Amino acid sequence: MTKKIVALLLALVLVFAMTACAKTETPAPSADAPATDAPATDEPATDDPAAPAEPAEDLGDIVTLKYYMIGNQDTSVRPQVEAAINKHIEPLIGANVEFNIISWGDWDNKALTALQSGEEIDIFFTADWKSYVRSVTMNLFTPLNDDNGEDGNLLELYGQDILTSLNPAFITGTQFEGVNYAVPTNKELCVPMGFIYNEATAAEVGLDPASITKLEDWEPYMAKFKELHPDWYPYLNGGAWGDEPWVAGWVSNLNGNLIAQKYDPIDGVFDETIYSVWETEENKAHVELMYKWNNAGYMHPDSALTQFNPETCPEFAAGQWLFLSDPLKGANAKGNELVVASGNLDLKVNEIYGQGKVCITTHAGGSMLAIPVSSENPVKAMKYINLMHSDTELLDMMLFGVPEEMWKFAEDGRVEVIDPQWYGAHGGAWTLGDVSLQHASTNEDPDKNRLLIEYSADAVMHPSLGFRYIVPAELESQWAAVNNVQDAMNRALLTGSVDPATALPQYITDLKNAGLDDIKADVQAQYDAWKATKGE
Repeated sequence: MTKKIVALLLALVLVFAMTACAKTETPAPSADAPATDAPATDEPATDDPAAPAEPAEDLGDIVTLKYYMIGNQDTSVRPQVEAAINKHIEPLIGANVEFNIISWGDWDNKALTALQSGEEIDIFFTADWKSYVRSVTMNLFTPLNDDNGEDGNLLELYGQDILTSLNPAFITGTQFEGVNYAVPTNKELCVPMGFIYNEATAAEVGLDPASITKLEDWEPYMAKFKELHPDWYPYLNGGAWGDEPWVAGWVSNLNGNLIAQKYDPIDGVFDETIYSVWETEENKAHVELMYKWNNAGYMHPDSALTQFNPETCPEFAAGQWLFLSDPLKGANAKGNELVVASGNLDLKVNEIYGQGKVCITTHAGGSMLAIPVSSENPVKAMKYINLMHSDTELLDMMLFGVPEEMWKFAEDGRVEVIDPQWYGAHGGAWTLGDVSLQHASTNEDPDKNRLLIEYSADAVMHPSLGFRYIVPAELESQWAAVNNVQDAMNRALLTGSVDPATALPQYITDLKNAGLDDIKADVQAQYDAWKATKGE
């Protein structure tokens, strides 16, 4: 039986059901009301055994949803977690789930390759920084809000909890030419750059947080740090500035953010000029400073290596550092996450902001779930994603694992992790549905998830929010060449590993020879056309 016939039969069932029950409308429960499986009614309850039973929803065949999840590594406890989740979701949506956890480093080679080869996949992690636009333009993702789709408008029909819980900026900010091809995680919408500092070493050097308004302000404190700890490195640098003037990932998947607009407004006005960032005075001054600091021994000698991660290097966990540059989420949430991940809960950190609160495309689309066109079960896939925006019990299992075996509730209502194998395997809370419905662990602020959502309430929208560049076929070779040049030099300059006096001019020349100017001109044309469709 085809999907269309099934959909028609379901529609007829719904018509008869609505006709029989059309006596009154029941208002939707408050967001603060406890969840219940019992239908709301204006009729008194009855214990009469002769009363007819409410017919159960026909869930159809039980299917297995194949879910490609980005994370740290697969784990031997995955089947146990799947079994617990499946026991919960099968009676709700008539489906089981099977997770395929692919590591960050293997994602492109394994997950994207599987997607592009047409492997049957039902739910797939994606992001603006992880080939979202490319996957859409290759027609690999199912349109989710298409009234004329084979299964109808999936978001409206089966994603009601998604639509009611998400900030509207998430919906519009992740659309591609007006179409939603993925459901964003309900997390922090605004993620400005800033600095995370080690409170213990900051106290040693007499840091006044109010004195830090830009990256350069750290220099005297690093000098003092180096005097106290000559074998340590005060700045854990992986290439981020902390106060960079550019919109992060402004051209999706153009590595190194080579073309961008400026991030913060000046006196309330945004600069929508499209810059070749390495030809600007801002970048020139920055890499000259990095070279100076690197020569002074302020940065780890492995900083230029792609495998060096300031958040996970041994020096971070040991507390042998002063500060690092990172995207922040408000309420010291990012720093606390890094401390928990490090395993050193005695490490105390705090944060200083280097950018304002501005919502940009990369952050709106920073974590999403798509339904590939290869899925045989798009309706149930959408129902599962919808549960991830409404069902706390499911989310807690996806985050922490099997209840009572891998975690339990502490007396204060937070989660005490007993066995961290699953908790450390997947990509983290920010990749899983609606973070406001997840419970915090005992190592976290109990209000963390609420604060993450509230943090963006007063953020301003960047004028480019929702713009996504499409690489035309005639520029594919230039695109690849420019990314190859970037791979060889971008991080080296940003970590002070090469002398910018000679390396920077050569880098700019190499980028231009590879075709950067052609790409920039096309980006400008597409941006102008996009603005025209918005009536601006």
